[in-house]
Amino acid sequence: MRAHTFLILALAAAPFPALAQNQVPVNRSQQAVEGINRSIESRAESRSIQQQNRFETNQLQGQIQRQQSLPPPPPPQIIVPGR
Repeated sequence: MRAHTFLILALAAAPFPALAQNQVPVNRSQQAVEGINRSIESRAESRSIQQQNRFETNQLQGQIQRQQSLPPPPPPQIIVPGR
């Protein structure tokens, strides 16, 4: 029974891979790598937002150009009832 309890406590105390990612880097090289990774992720996110904005702007410009190239609609006809 003691061995079973000890095994459970040992497993609970062992670091999990997901938790290890949140640990503070130990040395300068690890800190540098983490900083570079954050920079790359930030730039990728910024680039993605810029691309989405560019796409939406192009879509809107296309809609505006199509609307401007169409002739204006004819005025509505006024129907006067007979007297």
